[in-house]
Amino acid sequence: MARCNASPVSVARVLLPQCAVTWIHRPMSGRVATGSAFTMNALLESGSLSRTVCKLCRQRKTRCNRHLPKCDSCLKAGVNCQYVKDKSRPGLRAGYVSALEERLNVLEKEVQLLKAHRCPHTTIVGNRGNLHAGSLPAPILEAQDDLPIYHDPLSPPGPAPTAGPSLLGTMARPMQFDPLRPSVIDEHCAVWFGRYHPWFPILHQPSLLEALQVSANVKETPYLPILKAIIAVTISQDFCSDGLSKERCREISDELRNQVVMEAVNNLSLRPLQAILIICNLEYGAGRLKEHWNLVALAKRMAIQLGLRDLVAHHCDNFNRVSTLPPRMLPLPDSLVDREEKIRAYWMAEVLDGASTVGAAWNITISQPEDDGLLPCSDAAWAFPEAVISAWPFDDLAMSSTYSLYVMLVTNELYHVHHFLQQSYDLQLADERARRRENCQIIDEGLKDWRARFAATQLQFNTDIDDHYDPNTTLIQCVLDLATISLYQGLIFPPLEGTPGTWNHAIRRCLEACDSMTNLLQDVLDTDLENMSPLIIQCIFVAARFCILHAKIFDIEPSHKIAFFPIKLEVCGRRWPYAQRLLKVLRTAVASYDPSNGTATTIPVQFYDFMYAYLDIDEAIRIWAEGSET
Repeated sequence: MARCNASPVSVARVLLPQCAVTWIHRPMSGRVATGSAFTMNALLESGSLSRTVCKLCRQRKTRCNRHLPKCDSCLKAGVNCQYVKDKSRPGLRAGYVSALEERLNVLEKEVQLLKAHRCPHTTIVGNRGNLHAGSLPAPILEAQDDLPIYHDPLSPPGPAPTAGPSLLGTMARPMQFDPLRPSVIDEHCAVWFGRYHPWFPILHQPSLLEALQVSANVKETPYLPILKAIIAVTISQDFCSDGLSKERCREISDELRNQVVMEAVNNLSLRPLQAILIICNLEYGAGRLKEHWNLVALAKRMAIQLGLRDLVAHHCDNFNRVSTLPPRMLPLPDSLVDREEKIRAYWMAEVLDGASTVGAAWNITISQPEDDGLLPCSDAAWAFPEAVISAWPFDDLAMSSTYSLYVMLVTNELYHVHHFLQQSYDLQLADERARRRENCQIIDEGLKDWRARFAATQLQFNTDIDDHYDPNTTLIQCVLDLATISLYQGLIFPPLEGTPGTWNHAIRRCLEACDSMTNLLQDVLDTDLENMSPLIIQCIFVAARFCILHAKIFDIEPSHKIAFFPIKLEVCGRRWPYAQRLLKVLRTAVASYDPSNGTATTIPVQFYDFMYAYLDIDEAIRIWAEGSET
C-alpha cells in the first residue's frame, strides 16, 4: 500500500521562498544589538524604530531590526510587515501563588492521613492539634477511585482545611472535577491533534494553541465550544484522566456534549459549528447513528446559513453581488486561516453526511457535487502558522493532499452511488432488472476509473515525500470497496424465490472488494487502525458480513477473511463502542455457521438477507445486542 503525506519541512523546501525556508533550521538568535541607550531612545522618539519586533520575525525567531514602516527581513521577503502591539507581558494571575500554597497544604495533610491509615500507630499532627488515625471512621479512609482530590488554581481559593473535622469532611466529600482546567485542556488537545487531527483536520492547530497561551482565562476564549467538544470525545474514548472511572468519564463527556449542542443552537457562528462536527465522531463511534445524523443535519444547516457553501462554490466572488443562494451571515474571511477553516468546516459536514449513509436506500438529502468548488489546502501548509502560510501563493496548494482527495471521493463519486440506491425499480420485471444492472455497472466503472486515477496520484505524492502512514489513504480505498459492495449486493439474487438470474458478475465484484480491503488492512498496524476514523467500522463490517453470507448461502468452505475482519473490528473497538457491538454480531454469526456448534443463532434474520444493506438492519442489531447483554 502506498503511504504518503507531506511533512511540513519537506514541502516547505519546495513551495516556500528561500527567505521563508531558512528559518526552519536556524537557531534562535540572541539579543538584538541596540547600541547605546541614548541612540536607541533617540531613534524610538523619532519614529524610526518600533518598540517591538514584527509578527513574522517573532514567528520565525529571527533577528528584527525594527525599522519602520518595514523591517529588513520583511522588505527582502516582499511580505506585509506588522508589528506587535506594545504592551507589558502579563504576570501571574492574582492569587495564583496563594492558591498553590493552599493546594500544597491540602495535599500534605491528605498524605499524612493516608500514611496514618497504613500505619495505625502513627499520629497525625495537624495545625490545630493531634489526631490519631485509629479514631478515623473506616468509610472516610476508603479510596475514591473515580473522584480525584485537587483544588483548581483557576477557581477562587477556599479556606484551608485543617486536621480536625473540616479535614475529615474534605476527605469524605470528593472535590468536583473541572474538565476545563488548563492542564486537562493541554492534555486532551495533545491527544486530539495526535490521534484525531490527521483524519479530521478542520482546526488550525497553531492558531488554537496560540490562543490558549495568550488567554488569561480559557473560559473566555472563542475556542471554548471547540475545547469542550475535544474533551467530550477524548475523555470517553482514549483514557480516564486524573483517576476518574469510566462511568464518570462518560458522564463528563455527556455533559460537555450537551453544552456544545445547546451552544450551537443558540449561537450561529463558526466555532460552535466546528464543535458540532467534532461531536459527530462521538455519536457515530458510540453507535448512535440517529443522533449522529441529527447533528450532521444541524451542521449542514448552520453551514448554509453562514454562507459557507456560497464561499466554496463561488470562491468568495459572490459576496460582492446579489446571491441566489440562502443569505450569508458571515462577512468575507479576514485571514487565510479563517478562510480555510470555513472551507474545511463546509466539506467536513458534507463528508460526514455522505460517508455515513453509504448503502441507505431511503431518501436522504445529499448535496449536489461541487465540481469547481474550493477544496482544502495542502496538509503541509495547514501545519504552519498563518505568518508563514502568507509567504507563498495559497491557491497553488489546493488539492495537494489525500484529505482533499477523500473529500472529492465522498462528495462527488459517492453522490452517484446514493442516487442509484435511492431510485425505485421493479426487479420482478426482466427489463427493469436488466436496466438496473446496466446502470450499476456504469457507476462501478466510474469508481474503478477513480481508483486508477487515485493510484496514479499516489505515485506523484510519493516523490520526495517522507514515507509514513496516512489514514486518509486507507479511508479512501475502504470507502471505494464499501461502495462496490453496496452497489452489487442487492442485485445478486432476484427478489422472488425460484426466479432464475443469479448475477455472478455482482458476486465476483463483491468478492474482489473484500479481497482488496483484506490486502489493504493487512499492511495497517493495529495502532494506526485504532486511531482511525470511526467511519472505517462500517467498511469492515459490510465486507465481513458479505463473506459470511457468501459462504453460508452457497455452502462453500469459509475463507480466512471470515476470521480476519472480526480481528480488525476488534482493534477498532478499543476506542469505538460501535465496533464492539458489530463485532458481537459477527462472532455470533460465525459461531452459528460452524456445524459443530449445536446452538442456534439469535441474530435478526435480516442479517442473512442480501437485499438488506447494513443500515437497514442496524436498528434491529442494536436492539438484539442490548437485549443479549441483559
